[in-house]
Amino acid sequence: MEVLTSEYRRIMEIVADADGPVMAKDVAIALGRETTPGKVEPVRGQLRKLSDRGWLARTGAGRYLPR
Repeated sequence: MEVLTSEYRRIMEIVADADGPVMAKDVAIALGRETTPGKVEPVRGQLRKLSDRGWLARTGAGRYLPR
């Protein structure tokens, strides 16, 4: 995981520490961001990148889990 930037590592920690699948909004809140679309969409993009690269699993409902 050391190949990831500190922000991506933090996102991975948030997902790993969650009790179940998380949504981008949940991660944005955990990062201390507002829940406006302009703040949540970049987090959604980061989650999608982590999923596309095999770091996270994405459910059909747009939620994310650790692999």
